Amino acid sequence: MPPEDSVDRAPARATRWLGLLVLLAAMPVAAAERIASLNLCLDQLLLDWVDHRRIVSVTWLSANEHYRRAPLPDHVTLNRGRAEELLSLSPDLVLAGQFGAGRAAARLQELGMRVVIIPDAYNLAQLQEQLQALGTELGESAELLHQARRLERILQQPVPGEPVSAMILSANNITYGSGMLEHELLERAGFRNLAAGTAEGAGEQLRRVMLEEVIAAEPQLLVLYGGEQAFALAHLAARHPVIRRYVDSGRVFTLPAELGFCPALVAADVLEALKQKRESLVR
Repeated sequence: MPPEDSVDRAPARATRWLGLLVLLAAMPVAAAERIASLNLCLDQLLLDWVDHRRIVSVTWLSANEHYRRAPLPDHVTLNRGRAEELLSLSPDLVLAGQFGAGRAAARLQELGMRVVIIPDAYNLAQLQEQLQALGTELGESAELLHQARRLERILQQPVPGEPVSAMILSANNITYGSGMLEHELLERAGFRNLAAGTAEGAGEQLRRVMLEEVIAAEPQLLVLYGGEQAFALAHLAARHPVIRRYVDSGRVFTLPAELGFCPALVAADVLEALKQKRESLVR
C-alpha cells in the first residue's frame, strides 16, 4: 500500500495532471521554430518529441554512442555549452537544465535571447513538473502529449496488492533508498524496496552495499542498472553463485541507462515493465 501522505496528495496530483493535459491539448501551433539545448536530457527529449526541423543545436554529448538513441539530423549543430556557439544560430528558444552551462544561459539572457530553465526530475512529482514545463515551452507535440497521457494513465492505476520484495544494485554496489525516482517506480509497480526498509538504509537516498548484504536481504527481485559493460550480469554472476541463481531463475530486472540521465524518456516504459515483471513473479 502507498504511504498515507501519497494518498492525501493523490487528488492534487490528479488535478495537476488534468491541467497539464488540457494545457498540452490547447497548445497553439505557433511556437518556437528554432530551438537549441544546453542540456543532455533536453537534447534527447527534443530529438524524440519535436519535429527535427525546429531543432538547431544540441550538446556534443548527444553524439556519444552511450547517449545517442538515433542518428542525429545533419543540420543540427553540436555545442559545448558556450554562449557564442548559439549566437550565430539565432535560436528563438534556448532550453537549459538546472545544472550545467549556467554561465552560457545567463550570458544569452543578458544578450536578449529567450532562455528557459527546465527543472530536473528526481522523483515522480518533479517528473510531472518537468513535463508541464516542456509542454508550455514546446507547444504542440503529439509525442509529448502521448507520453504525458500514458504516464498519467499508469499512475492512476491502483498499486498492486501484497508487495514483492526487491533491491536495486548499480555500478560500484550503489543501492537506492527512499526519496529517489527509482524507489518510487518500484513502489508504484507493487514492490517493496528493501534498501528503504532496513535500519541502515532508512532515509538514505543512495548508499553503498556489500554484495553479501544484498544476498542476505533475499530480495525476490534483483534490479540492476544497465548501460555499463563493467556491470554486466555475467560479471556479477561470476562474483557470487547466488547471483547466478537469480539470473538462471529470471528473478532479475535491468533498468535502462536512460532512467539515470533523462527519466522522462523511459519512466512510463519502466513502470509498465516492472508491473509485468511483478505479475510473472507472483505467478
